[in-house]
Amino acid sequence: MVVIIALMIVVAVAGAFILGRAAGSNGASPTVPAPSGDGGNPECDKAGVEWDNARQMACNAKSDEAAARNRVENARSQLAVAIATAVSLGTAAAATFVAAAAAPATIFGIPAGIVLTGIAIGLVAAAAAATLLVIAWTGALTAADDDLAQKTRARNQWEAEVARLRAAINANCPPEKANSFLSRPGPC
Repeated sequence: MVVIIALMIVVAVAGAFILGRAAGSNGASPTVPAPSGDGGNPECDKAGVEWDNARQMACNAKSDEAAARNRVENARSQLAVAIATAVSLGTAAAATFVAAAAAPATIFGIPAGIVLTGIAIGLVAAAAAATLLVIAWTGALTAADDDLAQKTRARNQWEAEVARLRAAINANCPPEKANSFLSRPGPC
């Protein structure tokens, strides 16, 4: 019997984490693909066009990263609320069990102890459910953190590509043409 109960607890905990991680992954937008440049030194006009495209992709990647960061913060705050709820319910359950144990010594006697024990059992069930929510939000936060890491990596790659193409413009273009490319306003 103890083994069955232990297995049910393990399945409930693992299931809550897996469901939370899956739910956290569902809100993620696709990551902007990494630059596919060969890393070479393109000629002037091609570098200018690629630089404009790379700046737009860097802008998109920055926006994606900001959205992913907001999802992480939302999951983190939901996790904090779930933890506070679980702790509060667990504390209330413990206090109610103590009151139930002390009830027979009062004027209300055994009936009060029985009622308080029933309430305490209900609070334990609620605390267990809140603990499963903590585990689910932990899974969601893990998924959101993974997504944020991917988005940050993509933004860094696009910013590096923008810098590489800017250097190619400076190296391959005459000064007046380089200035015409580099003076264009940013897309963000």
